Amino acid sequence: MGYRLLPHTADLRAVLEAPDRAGLYQAAVDLVREVVAGDSPVGGAEERAIEVDAADEQERLFRFVRELVYLYDTEGFLPREIAGADPLRVRGERFDPERHHSERQLKAVTRHGLRLERDGGGLRAEMVFDL
Repeated sequence: MGYRLLPHTADLRAVLEAPDRAGLYQAAVDLVREVVAGDSPVGGAEERAIEVDAADEQERLFRFVRELVYLYDTEGFLPREIAGADPLRVRGERFDPERHHSERQLKAVTRHGLRLERDGGGLRAEMVFDL
C-alpha cells in the first residue's frame, strides 16, 4: 500500500497502490504532500471539502489530485489525510516556512499516462506530474 516514484523521461511519474478507494486517495494525499514538502511534519488543524464530480473512477481520481495541487497553489494548503468520503474532505494545514521546507514546485497533474486499474490486490493508478 502507498506510493512509489517511477523513472520517467520528463517531470515526475508515480504509481499509487491501495486495497481500496479510500487507501488510494490517501496515497494520493501522501504523494502530493511529499512532492511539495518532503518529510516536513504536517498537522491536521484545517479541513477542506473537495468536489470531484466525474463519470468514472479514473477521472474522479485525476480531479481529486488536481484539486490538491490547486489548494497548494492558491492557499499553500498541505494535505495530511482523508477526513471523510461523502463529501470528500481532506485535513492538513497551510505551508509555514518555519516548519515546512519546499521540495519541488508542483505545477500540475497531467492526463498523459493516467491509468487506474483494479486487480486482485486492490487498486493501482499511474500518473505524471509537471514540475
